[in-house]
Amino acid sequence: MIAKKLGRNDRCWCGSGKKFKYCHIDRGSQEPVRSWDASRTMRKAFSAQTCLAPDAWRPECSKQISRAHTVPKSSSLRQIARDGHVYAFVPSVENIARNKGVIVPELVGLNRTSTFTGFCSFHDDSIFAPVEKRTFTEDQEQCFLLAYRAHARECYTKLASASLSDLRRQADKGRSVDAQMAIQALAFMMDIGVRAGVRDNEYYKKIYDSVLVTRQFGQVRSYVVQLENAPDVMCSGGVFPEQDFEGKELQDVGEITCTPHLLHFTSFHGGDRGAIAFTWLPESDATCIAFVESLHRVSDECLTDALLRFFFEHCENVHMKPDWWESLSVGVQSAVIKRMALSATPTADRPKSILTDDGIRFPVWRVHSRRCIGFEFSGRR
Repeated sequence: MIAKKLGRNDRCWCGSGKKFKYCHIDRGSQEPVRSWDASRTMRKAFSAQTCLAPDAWRPECSKQISRAHTVPKSSSLRQIARDGHVYAFVPSVENIARNKGVIVPELVGLNRTSTFTGFCSFHDDSIFAPVEKRTFTEDQEQCFLLAYRAHARECYTKLASASLSDLRRQADKGRSVDAQMAIQALAFMMDIGVRAGVRDNEYYKKIYDSVLVTRQFGQVRSYVVQLENAPDVMCSGGVFPEQDFEGKELQDVGEITCTPHLLHFTSFHGGDRGAIAFTWLPESDATCIAFVESLHRVSDECLTDALLRFFFEHCENVHMKPDWWESLSVGVQSAVIKRMALSATPTADRPKSILTDDGIRFPVWRVHSRRCIGFEFSGRR
């Protein structure tokens, strides 16, 4: 037993830096963290108010913080809503407890879904006006702003997650020593990943801020898929692509001493048609061009399945048309929920080829066009 090996004044085995007597000596007899307290702490972390506009623009900040929509509300989410609601995966303690450890999509009002309090009202309006108030024309400024907002949210959520380190480490209260060790090991692994994510996001945030302030949009690369209609699944996020759609490894994101290449994506309605925009900057060319080139080789008939595998694998910030979700078979719904759960579990044994065809079929979205912006492929499909 750990208690027999450590003296009261020794450093605790968990790595907290505290003395054993002030940390884990009687952890097993302590009252477990109550679910409502954990829920309150999480809500507070993910509702912190700030403005993530470039530092040079901070003097212009207004006092009011907006509930900024990562997917445009008026032009996009309303296109798929039913009675003002869409299905979303809400990562709350209540949802997890209610569904035995799994997050199940639930109907959420448009005023709450897709939002984060990461910009003041002035900058939320002034920065994103070209995508909020204009029809999407695939220009590089619009593509960049979609990526910029997605990245701002990624920065916001990573910082919020980092602030929950103590909560994760307190999850072993009232548990056996073996359980304590397992929980602390998981918390340690998560802290390493979150800290690396915060570091990498801050690195790219400085680069993206510079592009925005200097308006150097000519360097922006995008691969845009235009659809005849609004996509039934809308989302916004950022990812360090590990594999392409053919199962080829692109980069090792487990090597945390290096900053991996970054790709942003948004699925939305651009005013005339649906659109999925993948966007990155030149320093990420090596990975991102190979990634979208593998997507370009997917046929129009199979493109919907490929895109949805990607969305559900790499983004929790997804919003689904109620009629679409409810029309899926129980088997397909279960497959989606399982994929979301596995992708969010650090210790899960994930498939080696996470984006290759898994046999799950969805209603096909009609493709209008595909376009490369700011770059060219080495070979066309």
